[in-house]
This record gives sequence, structure tokens and C-alpha cells, in this order.
Amino acid sequence: MKVKNNNLLSYIQLFALAGMLCLATPATLRASSAEVFKATPASRVVTLTGFTRPRVGMTLVSEESAMCLSVFADIGDTIGSEGRFATLDPKFIKLEIAQLKADINRLQSDLDYFRKEADRYTKLVKRNTAAQSELDLHMRNLNGAKSLLRSTQLKLSVDQEHLRRYTLRAPAGWKVIKRYIEPGEWVTKGEKVAELGNFKTLLVPYALTVKELDKIIKMGSKVTLEFPGFDKRVEAKLERISPDFDPETRKIDADFEITSGDFKFRGGLRTELKIEMPDPGGAVVVPESSLVKAYDDKFLVRPDGVRVKVLLLGKSKDGNLRVSSRAVKAGEEFLLTP
Repeated sequence: MKVKNNNLLSYIQLFALAGMLCLATPATLRASSAEVFKATPASRVVTLTGFTRPRVGMTLVSEESAMCLSVFADIGDTIGSEGRFATLDPKFIKLEIAQLKADINRLQSDLDYFRKEADRYTKLVKRNTAAQSELDLHMRNLNGAKSLLRSTQLKLSVDQEHLRRYTLRAPAGWKVIKRYIEPGEWVTKGEKVAELGNFKTLLVPYALTVKELDKIIKMGSKVTLEFPGFDKRVEAKLERISPDFDPETRKIDADFEITSGDFKFRGGLRTELKIEMPDPGGAVVVPESSLVKAYDDKFLVRPDGVRVKVLLLGKSKDGNLRVSSRAVKAGEEFLLTP
């Protein structure tokens, strides 16, 4: 009897297992054995256009009023190592300097005379052979001569500084962007004479969204700029960021610096900045084998067998497919081969 009971128990277990297999759906059996994958977020390349400009610009202004004698640099020229841009006629300021030098010589002679007289009367007063009032008069003359000599020397220093500014100077190595004066023309104090720029380093301004700016900062603030006009690529770094934003475009102004490159540095060169950003529509990337076609529609299949209709957007760079659906989110699992 014991053997028969054991056989009966084995038959019952087999019938139960068969019942479970019959109740299992085909989708469940398939999901338990089929491979799955996770949908990854799709990206799109944002292309921004900017134009080069000099790292620093300046307006050169005359500090004196005089006739222009000569100009040493024209538009597009580079300022020489001496830094000279133009010279003004210094004739009158030189005459004033000569007059002041003559006055200084005369005042120095007067000062020597008053000093000797003051020393002589100091000795006479000590011997009680001269009145104190006479000594005071000579001391007053001596101090007056000293003050007048000092004042004249200061005027000479001022005029010599003015004479130095009759040569209009600019930073060496900078280039002339605009030129406003010609030889023989009268130049007034405060008048603009030239626009200059430092083209040793270039800046490229861009208007970026907050997300684009964050993406560049995460990349180490270094990007690659393309020059479509002559098929060049250069490295640039994020140089400065505006703390404000443009209320019309709702973007932030940022400047990228270019310090080296195999091309002639100048302003107005068209550049393109390409940034790979997440697709704003929520599209995802899936393997081509995961799509099921029914009539003209495409579907993804979840591990539980549920089909999700998707819109095919095209291929990604890695050969997979970009699809979009409100019911599909990045990170969800689907069958690799339904």
C-alpha cells in the first residue's frame, strides 16, 4: 500500500504542473525567456551661429588740439613696436617749454643771489651790525624765489607731459579698424582719431539657453567651433558669461575665446557651435529589431505582451531608430525581439 500511495502522489504533481502550463499565456512564456532592453533618450544637435570679433577694442582719442602732421598706420595696419599712430604739430608747446626753461635759469640765479644775501645778513645780525628787519626782508625774498622756481618747474613738467601727448600712441600689435584723421587736418582735444582692436585673440559671442550653458560647463567649458566658410575646426573655451539674460530671446550671452588656429585672425568670420541636447519632444532610441509592424503602424512590445504604438522619426547616428510616443518614456523596458 505504501508504494501505491507514492505513485498516486507523483501522478497528482504531474497533473498540477500540466494545469499550470495550460493556464500560462503565450506572452508570459515569451516574456520569461525573451531579451529586453531599456529605451534611451534621443538627442538632437543644436547648431548656433556666431561671428568672430577682437578680444578687446578701443577708441583712440586726441588729448591735445593741434594740426596733424603725420599718420603712421592706415586701416588694417598693425601698430608698430613703438606704438606710434600719429603726431600733432608741437610748435607752440615747444616755444612755451623754451620760455619756461629760460625763466627757470633766471629764477635760479635770483635764488642764488638771495641765498647769499640771507647768509651775509645772518652773520651781521649775530654781530649786532645789522637790523633784524633787514634779515627778515632777505629771508622773505629767498623764500619767494624758491616758491616761484618750484612753481615754474612744475609748469615745465606739465608742458613736457603735454608735449609727449602730441604723439598719439596705441598698444603695439593692435590693428586699425577705422581711421578718422588725415595729415594737415586740425585735431581738437577729445576728438576720436581711430578705432583699434586686439586681434591676437578672438571672441565669438553666442546666446545660449540655461540648459545649453549647463551642458557646455559640464563639458569642461571647452567646445569645438567650425568655420563653414573654409572648412576649419578650432578649439575654443568659455571665456565669460553675462549674469543677466535677454528678455526677448530669454537666452544668456556668452563669449568663447579662440587663442590659436590655422587661419588669419580677423573679425566677421562665421562660426558654428554644435551642441548635442536631449530631444525636447521626449523621443527615445530603440533597436530596429524591437519594432513590430502591423499594417502601416509600428509598435513596441512590453515584457507583459502589451503593444505600444509609436511614431517612427528616423535613424540615429548609431544605426538605431528614433521613435516617439506619449506612452513611452526613457528607461522603460521592451522586448528586444518580439
